[in-house]
Amino acid sequence: MSGWTEEGLLRSWRALAQQEASEEWRFVHLAAIQRLSFEAGCNFPGSKEALVVSFQGNKSFDSSRLPQGRGFDVIKIENQTAFADRTAIALVRSPDGSRDIFLLMVIDVIRSIESAAASSRADLLDEFLLRVREWQDFMSRKHRLLSPDAQVGLLGELHVLETLLDSRLGSEALQCWQGPLKAAQDFHIGAGAVEVKSTTSEKGFTARINSIEQLDTERWPGFLCAIRFREAADGWSLSETVSRLRDRLATSGSARMFDALLLVMGYMDEHAVSYSRRFVPSEIRGFPLDENLPRLSRSILPAAIRSANYTLDLDAVHTSFVTCDQILESFGLK
Repeated sequence: MSGWTEEGLLRSWRALAQQEASEEWRFVHLAAIQRLSFEAGCNFPGSKEALVVSFQGNKSFDSSRLPQGRGFDVIKIENQTAFADRTAIALVRSPDGSRDIFLLMVIDVIRSIESAAASSRADLLDEFLLRVREWQDFMSRKHRLLSPDAQVGLLGELHVLETLLDSRLGSEALQCWQGPLKAAQDFHIGAGAVEVKSTTSEKGFTARINSIEQLDTERWPGFLCAIRFREAADGWSLSETVSRLRDRLATSGSARMFDALLLVMGYMDEHAVSYSRRFVPSEIRGFPLDENLPRLSRSILPAAIRSANYTLDLDAVHTSFVTCDQILESFGLK
């Protein structure tokens, strides 16, 4: 696919923003995935950004299947020559909706369809509508303070993100942070993956594995990165870490996308004063996702087991582990 990166979509929307005559819509093609076609669109008046998904056939469509928008509207496009022989559904950003969150949602929706197509799931339209509803559920939530465990979990992911920013990836490292977009692993680096688990426990390290696929993946190389933090006056708090990374990403123009990812993770600036405990990483262990790591594997589970989550005691894992530098070397980033 092409044109579905953040910059590609923004460039497409900018090119469409100037209304010609009295037209209601303007479109530019992004990609096709099996029977679905994706267009960037702009809806007038107001030059409202949109993602348009269309499929072959001018079919009657039950509008009650369309989710009700929060921050964006979901509509069926009528009377447009570009879709004369197709049925087209548009996600249109509401005037009061965040452009950054909308951009993040659009990219995630396209990627989820791409993933569904690759895994041969049959109804991509249903997958599209399901993903949109998930985003609407997220946008309707009341965001509360992150729990202590969630704070430490986010701090661990930000530590890995900063490590990747220090590598040859530079600012492109932000594109690797896929955990907020519900990827099975927190980071997708090239064809590989890194899942991050963090704790502040001095003794014991139990990691909650949220799905079978989290540690059983075809992505390679793959690692489970276990980070133990200790509280220290000379450490960094979660809010200080966020501020530091914002300043760093601002120079590459990526700070707004970083903020959108943080919001999806449940981090809100209005709660920053509550995230004042300072930590330093005291231990980092990388476990290769290979046959030596105890884990559930789809290949050995009965087909009737569709999903599972479990707790892994990492201190009871006696296989050899690697350092953070060795993880980077595995991805050719040193």
